[in-house]
Amino acid sequence: MSFQLTRVQMTKLLYALKGESVETPLHIIQDAFKTSMFTEEMIPNFLIKASNRKKQLEYGLSTNEIVSLANLCELTSLKSTSIQNWIKRDVKELIGQPELGKKYSIEQAAMLLIVKDLKAIFDFERIRNILTEVFNTLSDRSDDLMSPITFYEIYGTVLESLEISSGNDLTLEKRINSKIKFPSQIISNLTNDQCYTIRRILVTTVLAVLASHIQTRAQTYLNDI
Repeated sequence: MSFQLTRVQMTKLLYALKGESVETPLHIIQDAFKTSMFTEEMIPNFLIKASNRKKQLEYGLSTNEIVSLANLCELTSLKSTSIQNWIKRDVKELIGQPELGKKYSIEQAAMLLIVKDLKAIFDFERIRNILTEVFNTLSDRSDDLMSPITFYEIYGTVLESLEISSGNDLTLEKRINSKIKFPSQIISNLTNDQCYTIRRILVTTVLAVLASHIQTRAQTYLNDI
Protein backbone atom coordinates (compact mmCIF):
# COMPACT_ATOMS: atom_id res chain seq x y z
CA MET A 1 0.00 0.00 0.00
CA SER A 2 1.61 3.29 -1.12
CA PHE A 3 -0.61 5.56 0.96
CA GLN A 4 -1.81 5.53 4.53
CA LEU A 5 -4.52 7.29 6.50
CA THR A 6 -3.95 9.22 9.69
CA ARG A 7 -6.02 8.08 12.64
CA VAL A 8 -8.28 11.10 12.19
CA GLN A 9 -8.91 10.10 8.58
CA MET A 10 -9.41 6.51 9.69
CA THR A 11 -12.07 7.73 12.12
CA LYS A 12 -13.95 9.38 9.26
CA LEU A 13 -13.72 6.12 7.34
CA LEU A 14 -15.10 4.18 10.33
CA TYR A 15 -18.07 6.53 10.60
CA ALA A 16 -18.72 6.14 6.87
CA LEU A 17 -18.65 2.35 7.17
CA LYS A 18 -21.04 2.61 10.10
CA GLY A 19 -23.46 4.59 7.96
CA GLU A 20 -23.08 7.74 10.03
CA SER A 21 -21.48 9.98 7.42
CA VAL A 22 -22.77 11.80 4.36
CA GLU A 23 -19.58 10.74 2.59
CA THR A 24 -18.88 7.28 1.24
CA PRO A 25 -15.71 5.39 2.23
CA LEU A 26 -14.38 5.88 -1.29
CA HIS A 27 -14.93 9.65 -1.15
CA ILE A 28 -13.06 9.86 2.15
CA ILE A 29 -10.06 8.03 0.73
CA GLN A 30 -10.10 10.09 -2.45
CA ASP A 31 -10.21 13.29 -0.39
CA ALA A 32 -7.36 12.12 1.83
CA PHE A 33 -5.15 11.32 -1.13
CA LYS A 34 -6.30 13.77 -3.75
CA THR A 35 -2.71 14.88 -4.32
CA SER A 36 -1.27 11.34 -4.34
CA MET A 37 -0.83 8.99 -7.23
CA PHE A 38 -3.29 6.17 -6.60
CA THR A 39 -6.09 4.35 -8.36
CA GLU A 40 -9.21 2.55 -7.20
CA GLU A 41 -7.38 -0.73 -7.83
CA MET A 42 -5.23 0.09 -4.81
CA ILE A 43 -8.28 0.32 -2.53
CA PRO A 44 -9.60 -2.85 -0.83
CA ASN A 45 -12.65 -4.15 -2.68
CA PHE A 46 -14.89 -4.14 0.39
CA LEU A 47 -14.53 -0.34 0.67
CA ILE A 48 -15.73 0.08 -2.89
CA LYS A 49 -18.59 -2.33 -2.21
CA ALA A 50 -19.51 -0.39 0.94
CA SER A 51 -19.47 2.83 -1.06
CA ASN A 52 -21.96 1.47 -3.56
CA ARG A 53 -24.64 0.74 -0.97
CA LYS A 54 -27.98 2.38 -1.68
CA LYS A 55 -28.82 2.82 1.99
CA GLN A 56 -26.69 4.19 4.81
CA LEU A 57 -26.50 0.98 6.79
CA GLU A 58 -23.61 -0.28 8.88
CA TYR A 59 -21.18 -2.40 6.89
CA GLY A 60 -20.14 -5.57 8.75
CA LEU A 61 -16.51 -6.64 8.47
CA SER A 62 -14.86 -10.03 8.26
CA THR A 63 -11.55 -10.55 10.06
CA ASN A 64 -9.67 -10.24 6.75
CA GLU A 65 -11.46 -6.97 6.01
CA ILE A 66 -10.52 -5.66 9.48
CA VAL A 67 -6.89 -6.50 8.70
CA SER A 68 -7.08 -4.67 5.36
CA LEU A 69 -8.71 -1.70 7.07
CA ALA A 70 -6.08 -1.57 9.81
CA ASN A 71 -3.24 -1.73 7.32
CA LEU A 72 -4.57 1.40 5.62
CA CYS A 73 -3.68 3.31 8.80
CA GLU A 74 -0.26 4.76 9.50
CA LEU A 75 1.95 3.03 12.08
CA THR A 76 -0.42 0.07 12.11
CA SER A 77 0.35 -3.38 10.79
CA LEU A 78 -1.81 -6.44 11.31
CA LYS A 79 -1.88 -10.00 10.04
CA SER A 80 -4.92 -12.24 9.63
CA THR A 81 -3.39 -14.86 11.92
CA SER A 82 -2.91 -12.27 14.67
CA ILE A 83 -6.52 -11.08 14.48
CA GLN A 84 -7.80 -14.66 14.54
CA ASN A 85 -5.76 -15.42 17.65
CA TRP A 86 -6.78 -12.18 19.35
CA ILE A 87 -10.49 -12.75 18.75
CA LYS A 88 -10.46 -16.43 19.67
CA ARG A 89 -8.16 -16.18 22.68
CA ASP A 90 -6.31 -13.04 23.73
CA VAL A 91 -9.09 -10.44 23.63
CA LYS A 92 -12.12 -12.68 23.23
CA GLU A 93 -14.01 -10.88 26.01
CA LEU A 94 -12.97 -7.48 24.61
CA ILE A 95 -14.49 -8.11 21.21
CA GLY A 96 -17.26 -10.65 21.79
CA GLN A 97 -19.08 -12.52 19.07
CA PRO A 98 -19.77 -10.96 15.65
CA GLU A 99 -22.56 -8.43 16.12
CA LEU A 100 -23.77 -8.27 12.52
CA GLY A 101 -24.59 -11.83 11.57
CA LYS A 102 -21.23 -13.44 10.85
CA LYS A 103 -19.54 -10.04 10.51
CA TYR A 104 -18.01 -7.74 13.10
CA SER A 105 -19.40 -4.27 13.73
CA ILE A 106 -17.43 -1.09 13.10
CA GLU A 107 -17.25 -0.49 16.87
CA GLN A 108 -15.69 -3.94 17.26
CA ALA A 109 -13.20 -3.05 14.52
CA ALA A 110 -12.38 0.21 16.32
CA MET A 111 -11.77 -1.76 19.52
CA LEU A 112 -9.28 -3.95 17.67
CA LEU A 113 -7.48 -0.85 16.38
CA ILE A 114 -7.24 0.44 19.95
CA VAL A 115 -5.93 -2.91 21.17
CA LYS A 116 -3.31 -2.88 18.40
CA ASP A 117 -2.07 0.55 19.50
CA LEU A 118 -1.90 -0.45 23.17
CA LYS A 119 -0.21 -3.77 22.32
CA ALA A 120 2.92 -1.85 21.34
CA ILE A 121 3.57 -1.40 25.07
CA PHE A 122 1.21 -3.49 27.20
CA ASP A 123 0.39 -7.18 27.43
CA PHE A 124 -3.17 -8.38 26.90
CA GLU A 125 -4.00 -8.65 30.60
CA ARG A 126 -3.00 -5.03 31.17
CA ILE A 127 -4.91 -3.94 28.07
CA ARG A 128 -8.06 -5.62 29.35
CA ASN A 129 -7.68 -3.86 32.70
CA ILE A 130 -7.08 -0.49 31.04
CA LEU A 131 -10.03 -0.70 28.67
CA THR A 132 -12.39 -1.94 31.36
CA GLU A 133 -12.08 1.51 32.94
CA VAL A 134 -13.58 3.06 29.80
CA PHE A 135 -15.83 0.38 28.38
CA ASN A 136 -17.00 -1.44 31.56
CA THR A 137 -18.43 -4.75 30.30
CA LEU A 138 -16.04 -5.00 27.41
CA SER A 139 -18.28 -6.97 25.04
CA ASP A 140 -21.35 -4.83 25.85
CA ARG A 141 -21.45 -1.47 24.08
CA SER A 142 -24.49 -0.24 26.04
CA ASP A 143 -22.50 0.53 29.22
CA ASP A 144 -19.51 2.22 27.55
CA LEU A 145 -18.47 5.60 28.95
CA MET A 146 -17.80 6.49 25.31
CA SER A 147 -17.84 4.47 22.12
CA PRO A 148 -14.64 2.84 20.84
CA ILE A 149 -14.76 5.05 17.73
CA THR A 150 -14.97 8.22 19.86
CA PHE A 151 -12.09 7.02 22.04
CA TYR A 152 -10.03 6.27 18.92
CA GLU A 153 -10.91 9.64 17.40
CA ILE A 154 -9.83 11.59 20.50
CA TYR A 155 -6.35 10.13 20.78
CA GLY A 156 -5.94 10.13 17.01
CA THR A 157 -6.61 13.88 17.01
CA VAL A 158 -4.00 14.36 19.75
CA LEU A 159 -1.42 12.35 17.80
CA GLU A 160 -2.05 14.40 14.67
CA SER A 161 -1.67 17.67 16.58
CA LEU A 162 1.72 16.53 17.89
CA GLU A 163 2.93 15.99 14.32
CA ILE A 164 4.74 12.79 15.19
CA SER A 165 2.35 10.18 13.87
CA SER A 166 2.66 10.54 10.13
CA GLY A 167 4.70 7.98 8.27
CA ASN A 168 4.58 10.12 5.12
CA ASP A 169 6.04 13.56 5.90
CA LEU A 170 8.59 12.30 8.47
CA THR A 171 8.21 15.51 10.49
CA LEU A 172 9.85 14.16 13.64
CA GLU A 173 12.75 12.65 11.73
CA LYS A 174 13.36 15.97 9.98
CA ARG A 175 13.37 17.82 13.30
CA ILE A 176 15.88 15.36 14.75
CA ASN A 177 18.04 15.52 11.63
CA SER A 178 18.17 19.30 11.75
CA LYS A 179 19.65 19.16 15.25
CA ILE A 180 22.48 16.78 14.39
CA LYS A 181 25.77 18.67 14.29
CA PHE A 182 29.09 17.02 13.42
CA PRO A 183 32.30 18.42 14.96
CA SER A 184 34.28 20.21 12.27
CA GLN A 185 37.36 18.02 12.79
CA ILE A 186 35.21 14.93 12.17
CA ILE A 187 33.16 16.06 9.20
CA SER A 188 36.24 17.11 7.26
CA ASN A 189 37.32 13.46 7.14
CA LEU A 190 33.94 12.07 5.99
CA THR A 191 32.49 11.72 2.51
CA ASN A 192 28.93 12.84 1.81
CA ASP A 193 27.79 9.21 1.69
CA GLN A 194 29.43 8.53 5.04
CA CYS A 195 27.75 11.58 6.57
CA TYR A 196 24.39 10.45 5.22
CA THR A 197 24.85 6.94 6.63
CA ILE A 198 25.89 8.22 10.06
CA ARG A 199 22.96 10.65 10.13
CA ARG A 200 20.52 7.82 9.40
CA ILE A 201 21.97 5.75 12.23
CA LEU A 202 21.93 8.74 14.60
CA VAL A 203 18.29 9.49 13.81
CA THR A 204 17.44 5.81 14.30
CA THR A 205 19.21 5.81 17.67
CA VAL A 206 17.42 8.97 18.84
CA LEU A 207 14.05 7.49 17.79
CA ALA A 208 14.86 4.28 19.66
CA VAL A 209 15.69 6.23 22.83
CA LEU A 210 12.50 8.28 22.47
CA ALA A 211 10.44 5.12 21.97
CA SER A 212 11.94 3.60 25.10
CA HIS A 213 11.39 6.81 27.07
CA ILE A 214 7.79 7.15 25.92
CA GLN A 215 7.12 3.49 26.74
CA THR A 216 8.50 4.01 30.26
CA ARG A 217 6.48 7.21 30.71
CA ALA A 218 3.29 5.44 29.54
CA GLN A 219 3.84 2.70 32.12
CA THR A 220 4.61 5.23 34.87
CA TYR A 221 1.65 7.47 34.00
CA LEU A 222 -0.76 4.56 34.12
CA ASN A 223 0.66 3.35 37.44
CA ASP A 224 0.29 6.84 38.93
CA ILE A 225 -3.44 7.06 38.11
